[in-house]
Amino acid sequence: MHKKKILIFVDWYLPGYKAGGPIKSISSMVEFLKNDFDFLIITTDTDFGEKAPYKSIKSDEWIKINDSISVFYASNSFLKRKNLLNLIQSVKFDAVYLNSFFSFYFSLLPLQFFKKNNIQVPVVLAPRGMLGRGALQLKSTKKKLFILISKLVGLHNNIFWHATSDQEKNEILDVYGAKAKVTIVPNLQFNLNSTLFKSPEKKNQELKLFFLSRISEKKNLLFALNRLMSIKMTSDVIFDIYGPIEDEIYWNKCLSLINQLKAKGVTVNYLGAIPNEKVAESIAPYHFLFLPTLNENYGHVIVEAFLNAKPVIISDQTPWRNLEKSNAGWDIPLNNISKFDSVIEECIEMENAKYIEMVNATILYAKQHCNSENSVEATKNMFNDLMK
Repeated sequence: MHKKKILIFVDWYLPGYKAGGPIKSISSMVEFLKNDFDFLIITTDTDFGEKAPYKSIKSDEWIKINDSISVFYASNSFLKRKNLLNLIQSVKFDAVYLNSFFSFYFSLLPLQFFKKNNIQVPVVLAPRGMLGRGALQLKSTKKKLFILISKLVGLHNNIFWHATSDQEKNEILDVYGAKAKVTIVPNLQFNLNSTLFKSPEKKNQELKLFFLSRISEKKNLLFALNRLMSIKMTSDVIFDIYGPIEDEIYWNKCLSLINQLKAKGVTVNYLGAIPNEKVAESIAPYHFLFLPTLNENYGHVIVEAFLNAKPVIISDQTPWRNLEKSNAGWDIPLNNISKFDSVIEECIEMENAKYIEMVNATILYAKQHCNSENSVEATKNMFNDLMK
């Protein structure tokens, strides 16, 4: 049977890893569904935040990964309106998947082209949390202006929206109204065997936290550092930071606090970005993930923490809610600073027996809530329904 072809636009793709969630979202979807669909992926030839292209990749030509997946790695010099439109016209496809909302080359330009040329294929747009309240507060004037113009010109009329949770569906409807066609399909995630990783011992007055995400205002690292500044006890606290630096000005603010924390006796280390395949072993020594993000439509790192038996301390701006009831961590409103502080101090004082209870509860939570089997079928149905 002839497989349908899905054309995907994504700013970064494998072998890149520094963009985090977007790469994981698309690479997981393609891997899970490659037996059901053929995928044509248009992306860049350079990882997030890097200037040099991938060494092992040929740029500006289609590369056949296997019988189901072909990737076009566009160089910086190739990324011009005319080149991209010629590339789109050179291939046949049955549906389009846009993995961004604000990206010019990988969302806006394709949308304009499809509208102008009246190309009659279903277009699915995954905003990836970009329409969340916390995300829209950053550079809000520019974003509000763009959304206003997009509505006036009907740029997003008659497309389909892919939300990964009820929360994200409501965010889309809040911005584009009740007529927006939204399908909820959770992200696909490869299940890791959390029992392979031995949990570290948890001693009273000792705490090992990790942060794994891009260093940017949205991920709220500065808030996390401020919470550590507020702890009353100068215990054996370690906070290790993983992820690429997206915003140098923001990072300099963080560095100022990091230096103050060192004087207070809290050890903070910046350990850079880590490839996806090394995440599990890298986070094994820690007790908790600490990520008070302003907004996540999914939060791959949160899921990876669950799947690796790591309870989490996060904000309530993600789909992962009511964690305290499940004993898998805490999801705390960002305006409840005293709750964050009391949780950190509770974690410092926690004995090993209590911690092991949380670890076992997190493993159970992962098995109940991070199972991709249903999501695979739902994603497959989403595309099949659209292409009927």
